[in-house]
Amino acid sequence: MTATTASPAPVVDARAVRLSQGLVAALVAAAAALGDWRLLALPALHLASSVGLGRRGNVALLAFDALVRPFLSGSHPEDARPPRFANLIGLAFLSGALVAHAAGAAVVGWGLALLVGSLALVASVTGACLGCWAYGYLRPARALLRRLR
Repeated sequence: MTATTASPAPVVDARAVRLSQGLVAALVAAAAALGDWRLLALPALHLASSVGLGRRGNVALLAFDALVRPFLSGSHPEDARPPRFANLIGLAFLSGALVAHAAGAAVVGWGLALLVGSLALVASVTGACLGCWAYGYLRPARALLRRLR
């Protein structure tokens, strides 16, 4: 009988997460201000690289570590899984926005994109992350699925 040890949860500095959320909000706002839906590919690519590669693929986290962290004292570690899940949800909505725009449904596309941008802005400014909340709320469902396997 072999004992399995759970690996520790990955951590990230909460301030870096808020910077990343602010970057998403700014990129969506820039696309909306310029009226060019194709620019929504930029925040979508940022979220895709963050989801796929973790902190190695998150431009804002890398910039925070290189440019900001040296001037700050202490750290504010938090579990990296909820923000990563929030990035996945944001990516899904931005992908839907890009598909809607490509299909000619601009109102739906901008609605989805502005929802992502608004929630990213709220999370960046206040720390209240809806996707992070959903991650915690879905924890019992994940545990149930693990037991069913």
